[in-house]
Amino acid sequence: MYAYETYVYLDMVMSKTTLFLVLFTLFAAPFVTSRTIWLIHSQKAEGFMAFEGMGYAGDQITLSYSVLYFKHGQDKIWLNSSGNLHLAPGTQVTVRYQAGDPSDARVDTFIQLWGDTLVYGGIPLLILIAVFLHPEVIPRRSKVRLTWKRPFIKLI
Repeated sequence: MYAYETYVYLDMVMSKTTLFLVLFTLFAAPFVTSRTIWLIHSQKAEGFMAFEGMGYAGDQITLSYSVLYFKHGQDKIWLNSSGNLHLAPGTQVTVRYQAGDPSDARVDTFIQLWGDTLVYGGIPLLILIAVFLHPEVIPRRSKVRLTWKRPFIKLI
C-alpha cells in the first residue's frame, strides 16, 4: 500500500492593488482595531491636573509630562500623560480608562488616544505606500504570485 502525502500550499495570483490591501490588513489594521476595541470598552471620568512631572531621557534631555488623577469608586487613580498638556494645576480634563483596569487610562484627546497607533500603524503604511507607488518595485498593471516555495513573491 502506498502512502500519499498531501501538501497544502499557497499559490495565489493577485493584482498590485489587492496585494496592497492584503498587506495593509495584515500590518496596519491590527493597531487600529485594537485601539478601537479599547475605546469601545472604555469609560469616561473627570480628571484633574495635579502637577508637571520631570523625567530624563539619557544624560542631556529633560522631559516634562503632566501628572493627573481621577476618581474610580473610592480610589484616586494617578496618571502620567504621554506629554505635557500645559495645563494649570486643578484644571479639569476628561480621562478614558478601562473599568477592569483603571490604571490603563489616557487623557481624552486625539493625540493621547491615537498617537501611538498612528506611529506604529502609520510607519508600515508609509512603507507600503512607497512600495505601492514606486514604479520599479511593482510595475503598473503587473500581477503578483505568492507561494510557499522560493521565490515567495514573483512578478508576472
